[in-house]
Amino acid sequence: MIEPILKSGKFPPVILLFGAEDMLVEETASKLYEKAAETDTTGMNTEVLDGDGLTLDAVLSVARSFPMMSERRVVWVKRFDKVSTTKEKKGKDRLAEYLAEPMPSTILILSASIPAADGISTAMQRNKATAERKIKAMKHPFGTLLSTTSWVEFPRMKEAQLVTYLTKRAAERGLTIPQGVAEFMVARSGTSLRELSMELDKLATFLGDRTAATETDVLEVVGSGREYNVYELQNAIGQRNKASAMTIITRMMETDRQEMLILTMLTRYFMALYRLVDAASLSDRSEIARIAGIPPFTVTDHLDALQRLGPRFIDRGLREIRRAEATLKSTSNDGLLILQVMISRMFGESARS
Repeated sequence: MIEPILKSGKFPPVILLFGAEDMLVEETASKLYEKAAETDTTGMNTEVLDGDGLTLDAVLSVARSFPMMSERRVVWVKRFDKVSTTKEKKGKDRLAEYLAEPMPSTILILSASIPAADGISTAMQRNKATAERKIKAMKHPFGTLLSTTSWVEFPRMKEAQLVTYLTKRAAERGLTIPQGVAEFMVARSGTSLRELSMELDKLATFLGDRTAATETDVLEVVGSGREYNVYELQNAIGQRNKASAMTIITRMMETDRQEMLILTMLTRYFMALYRLVDAASLSDRSEIARIAGIPPFTVTDHLDALQRLGPRFIDRGLREIRRAEATLKSTSNDGLLILQVMISRMFGESARS
C-alpha cells in the first residue's frame, strides 16, 4: 500500500501505521508526511502532533480545519495511542463520526504502538473472520480504526528478514553488504531493527570512501562485544566518564590490538565535536548533521557531549590523540599503555609514562 501512495501521491483520508517494528512505523509515517506536504507551498497547512497530552477532540478539530491557500492539510499524529479518547456522553463516538465522513481536504496520518494488534495482518490472511472478531474486541479507538480505515502493520522481523533488510538498506546508501556479512551483523548486534540500523550507520562512517564491507570491518566496528567498541569508547568520553573509557579501551586492546583504528575513529569524533561548536546554535538538525559530518541520529548525543566537555576539553583531546599517534609511530612502547596515557591526559591529568 505504501509504495503506490508515494508514487501516485493519492492518499486515503486517514491512514494508521503501527507494529512491533516502531522504527519502520516512524520512518514510513515520515515519508508519507513529506510526500503529502509537497503540495503545501505556504508551510501553513502541515502539522506534526504528539499524542501524549492531546484529546481526541483536539485531534479531530485540527483535522476538520480548512487549509489556507492550499488544496489540503496534512496532519501527522505521533503516538496516537497516547491520545485521550474517552467517548462523549450518551455513547457518542466522534472518531467513528469523523471516519464515516472525513474532511476531504485533510490527510490524517496516525502512528501508534498497539500491542493488542500485533500480528493482525497475518491473522487477516489466515482467517479473516477470526481476525475481524479480534479487531472488534479491541479497546477504543483501535477497533474502530482497524475496522473502518486504511492501515499498515509493521510486525517484528524474523532473522532472515533482517538480513534482507540490512542488505537493501545498505544498497540504498551505496554500500555492498554480502549476505554473509549481513548475517554476521545480525549475529553480533542482535535482532533490534533500530540497533541494527544504527550499527549500519556506524559501519558506513567507518568505511569512509569504501563501498564494500567485510566481516573484519563489522568486527572492528562492533568490537569483541557490544559494550566494548570504539563507539562505546566515544560515548564514555562524551559523558566525561574516565573510568568507563579506561575499561573499554583496555578490553578492546585485550581482544584485538587496533591502536591506529581507535585513534582514527576518535579523531573523527573530536573533529565532529569541534565543528559543532559553531553549528550548535542552528535549529535545523539536518543542517547540523551536515556541517558536523555525522549521521542525523547522532546529533543529540554529540550536542550533549559538546555541552559536557566544552571547547577546551575538545582541543586537548585532539592534541593528545596526535601525541599518541606520533608516539605509536616512533617507539616500540606498549600500545595499550600509550592509549591509557592518552585518555588520562584528555581528562586533564598528568600520567606516568
